[in-house]
Amino acid sequence: MKKPLVITIALVAALVGLVYLLTQHDQPIDPTAEELTVHCAAGLQKPVNEIAKQYEADFGTRIKLNFAGSGVLESQLQIAGGDIFIPADYSYIERTRELGLVQEALPLAELRAVIVVAKGNPRNITSLAGLQQSGVRVCVAEPSAAVGKFIRKILTQSGDWDKIKPQVVVTQPTVNGVIDTVATGSVDAALAWDAVAGQFEDVEIIRVPLLESKPRSATVGVLKNATTPAALHFARYLSAEEKGRKVFAKYGFSVPKEADMWVNIPELTLFSGSMLKPAISDLIKAFEKREGCRVKTVYDGCGTLVSMMKGGGAKPSAYFSCDSSFLIDVQDQFHPGTVVSSNVIVLLVPKGNPKQFKNLQSLTRSGLKIGVADPRKSALGKLTQKMLEKYQMAAAVKPNIVVLVSKGDELVNQMQANALDAALVYKSNALASEYIMKNCEVIMLKNPESFATQPYAVSRSTPHPAMMGRLLDTLTSDDAKKHYEKLGFTWMIKE
Repeated sequence: MKKPLVITIALVAALVGLVYLLTQHDQPIDPTAEELTVHCAAGLQKPVNEIAKQYEADFGTRIKLNFAGSGVLESQLQIAGGDIFIPADYSYIERTRELGLVQEALPLAELRAVIVVAKGNPRNITSLAGLQQSGVRVCVAEPSAAVGKFIRKILTQSGDWDKIKPQVVVTQPTVNGVIDTVATGSVDAALAWDAVAGQFEDVEIIRVPLLESKPRSATVGVLKNATTPAALHFARYLSAEEKGRKVFAKYGFSVPKEADMWVNIPELTLFSGSMLKPAISDLIKAFEKREGCRVKTVYDGCGTLVSMMKGGGAKPSAYFSCDSSFLIDVQDQFHPGTVVSSNVIVLLVPKGNPKQFKNLQSLTRSGLKIGVADPRKSALGKLTQKMLEKYQMAAAVKPNIVVLVSKGDELVNQMQANALDAALVYKSNALASEYIMKNCEVIMLKNPESFATQPYAVSRSTPHPAMMGRLLDTLTSDDAKKHYEKLGFTWMIKE
């Protein structure tokens, strides 16, 4: 076969491969499913019913709703599974996460326990003391319901439960049933959630400071084995400002001050220091697949990224910095960061270390070919410069610097091309692939200035703060920890 023909075939094959990759990335995401199973606390029945009907009309997905007490639903999850769990108290989300059942959690509304009495308050009950009077008939929810569990706990702590318990003449499995006993005159008073009681015409509520100070969070949890991204799509719909949040408010529920804007398929932008790419790229792909969103990740030197944000007006949804000093430069654009990991600068040298490098001082010998990162463009370069200046080596090393780049991975490429005697890179740059370590080796530096920390921060202006928070959860999961540590990062997230 003639050489030009071989080249032509190779180019065509490369083009086909590139087109395939691009079309795969651009494949439309369908975040809907034929049916989703939702286990929901009975006290949230009215708003969730209405939101589910709206969702079915918008997307054609059937929402199969199962209403019961939160504790009953928790037990059902362990047997029957499903897609969504919406208890009336966040403690159920915490426990089901510990059991490995629930993965994501999105806040929906706040609930406060109150005393419920008949219209006109005929027994003139104004406080918890009124429920302790002999002859007053009281109803509470069973412990399997969130409100029943909560009032027993809080009133036991305050010393009131033993005084109220003798007046309890009936219990109900759901908060709706509790309030109905007051509305029908079966009891004189009950303890229930405020927003649910507000939906009954024949009752009124008495607020109690002790109970008022302990709001509970109704939260939508997405099961780990749910139909995704459909389940997360519905969960986002339930909590979105223009969708479910509006319905919850209509029914008298207190809703979170901040909520994500509703977008069918969100487009997010993450700015990330390039040294983090090997650790997070696969995690981001998994996040996109589960959430049904697109994350455009811009990897570059942190100096370059900061310049884009400060001078170019770029507004990423979140920023994952190579070092905390670069987040400080744009902190006004972001919420406080979470330090995820740390990394160290090392000397990368050819296998066998032919030039016998031992430490920073070794770089000052004449006739060497050294590569470093640009302090104006990257955290690596900035930290390198500071370290050399502190030990008064900058002037002596400068004549040996033959390569100045914006990112550590570019220095690794130079080392693999045998263009350098040594390069100052992050440990993660050196361990990014097995191939690198077949040709090179790492010399650890003992200078404290070689240490860098990597914070993740969510933009103050993003319309999707909750989703970017869930991305942080993905980037700090147990699976993520393995990625980081394999590349030489030190895990900084506290258990």
